[in-house]
Amino acid sequence: MRSTGKIAGLAVLAALTVSSLAPAAFGSTLSVDLNPGTKVANLTSVSSTDLVLTYPANSTLSNYLAGYDSSSSLSGNFGGNSQAVANFHDQFHDHDNSQISISNMTVSYNYSAKANSTALVVNKMTEIIASVAGIFNVTNGTVTANLGWRSFYIVGALNLDLQDHIVDVNLAGPSLAESINGRSMGVEILTGMFAGNSLWSRPTLNFSSLSSPLSTWTKNYNSGTNTTTFSKTIAGNSTFSTRYTDNGQTYSLSMTSDPSAVISTNGYAKASGDSLTITKAPTLLNPLLWVGVAAIVFGVIAVGAVYFARRSGATASGVGPVASKQSLFRT
Repeated sequence: MRSTGKIAGLAVLAALTVSSLAPAAFGSTLSVDLNPGTKVANLTSVSSTDLVLTYPANSTLSNYLAGYDSSSSLSGNFGGNSQAVANFHDQFHDHDNSQISISNMTVSYNYSAKANSTALVVNKMTEIIASVAGIFNVTNGTVTANLGWRSFYIVGALNLDLQDHIVDVNLAGPSLAESINGRSMGVEILTGMFAGNSLWSRPTLNFSSLSSPLSTWTKNYNSGTNTTTFSKTIAGNSTFSTRYTDNGQTYSLSMTSDPSAVISTNGYAKASGDSLTITKAPTLLNPLLWVGVAAIVFGVIAVGAVYFARRSGATASGVGPVASKQSLFRT
């Protein structure tokens, strides 16, 4: 019983240690702004990933990483004909990306890493802003937008030159190694433990969980701005973890990301599968119509009020059929 209690106490202590190092949680977000007029979509994806490595207090990793505190912020702009955009497009896995083209890509890469004697916590964030074309189809005046690519993920390493610094902004393992490049021995140990594991090569630019039909997303139409939005938030955390054991000592690595998305378009849109059909708003949702109807109703009420006011005034002054009848009796 004492042994069990000791283990439980250590587990609680480890959890408290990790939570004390962890930065404020920010979920991954995907924003798609459709413009049927220009036939272009503005894509903004922010992948926010928490990577947590725990290790024994008396381990070699603990000695190398305890007290480590580092952060970095890098960015770059890439034209449509650049190799960076070509790599992004080639690894852009979705239902069918053969028709889409990507241009004017801006990438921001940030991380913060903190470690103590039992844990290393890294928050990695990659923001990509790009223009996406080739998603609209017009048939007999009906505009349809194909959004099957919204649940994209990058399948491999995405090495970009950010301020003369080559960085893989996608895979979990390289991102973790990059965050502790100031402790090279720790990188070597960590790579030896987890490099062959599937989590090491797991993409952080990953919105595959947003693949549910758009008709199941939350829809909102703003008649004032004539804009339709569809939103989706994945309930709970998308967490992946793995362990490594050496000489009775256990090391664990976990990755957490919470994706959500908002798709907006000018006009009234109907969802079907992976597509949106953009049409004129139904008559009852047109605010100008309601203004016109209200004007007519108020006009009728005003005319009626004037009529009854005149009728009441005439009756009170003795004018009208009743008054004339009374004057005959007086004669």
